[in-house]
Amino acid sequence: MVYCRENIARALLDLGARENVPLADLVSFRVGGPAAFVLQPKGEEELCRALALCREEHVPVLLLGNGTNVLPSDEGFRGLVIQLSGNDRSPVFEGEKVVAGAGCSLTALAKESVQRGLMGLERLCGIPGTVGGAVAMNAGAYGGEIKTALRRVRVYRDGAFLWEDARLEEMGYRKSPYTWPGTIVSAVELQLLPDDGTAAATMADCMKKRREKQPLSLPSAGSTFKRPGGHFAGALIEGCGLKGCTIGGAQVSELHAGFIVNRGGATAGDIEALMRHVQDVVFNETGVHLEPEVKRLEDLTCIF
Repeated sequence: MVYCRENIARALLDLGARENVPLADLVSFRVGGPAAFVLQPKGEEELCRALALCREEHVPVLLLGNGTNVLPSDEGFRGLVIQLSGNDRSPVFEGEKVVAGAGCSLTALAKESVQRGLMGLERLCGIPGTVGGAVAMNAGAYGGEIKTALRRVRVYRDGAFLWEDARLEEMGYRKSPYTWPGTIVSAVELQLLPDDGTAAATMADCMKKRREKQPLSLPSAGSTFKRPGGHFAGALIEGCGLKGCTIGGAQVSELHAGFIVNRGGATAGDIEALMRHVQDVVFNETGVHLEPEVKRLEDLTCIF
């Protein structure tokens, strides 16, 4: 699986990278072949060094948070996976402002903000990704989205990281200017509000809805398709009789048709084939094209 010259490989290993790591261990679908190298950088300096090494040798780079919205390849990845989760310091709260690293758990941050008497993130509790991933796709749920609290973003520009004001006018439904491979986010600054007394109850209600309506006990990548204008993806899929439809180990969830789940032993190929089948059936029966919300590996690979 080694893609790059021995000296570059040794330099990545010296930074703490691991070799031949199954992508199935890094993504929530629990599928995918081995990655040649995986690095969890300990800070911005280490991240910049790794990117410089990859630029020098044109080594493909893949950026991951918790891997909750990614469908990798069964063949694996012949490059460096940079995993921005697990190594971040605790978020720093100053009054109603909070600075959090990109690898920070969004759910953990939402819970802590409510515990501190703040509101603005309570509807996002339960989204399984990182803060960086949430900003990259303007994550939202139950009427809330991270855009409403976002004020500044620390981004990679010309070999270094710097703070810039959030480009909120460019953010929309599952749309953001902070998406890899165009941009790397290392931290964000959020402006929250004093709790008006409803935050805890709202968070509990959103979590209850998730437990009741979503197949949380099986590996998935959350909602498989974006919400098409004027429709709900899950309702269209269910209306076409696809609930429970199975290819290999992949299945349209019997609990919520908007989710494709790994029932055990699924391959990335099973999941991709089922996604295409769902798209074809829904389009043929309704005329609506379902756009994937799940990102494929080839869409997330960057060669500098």
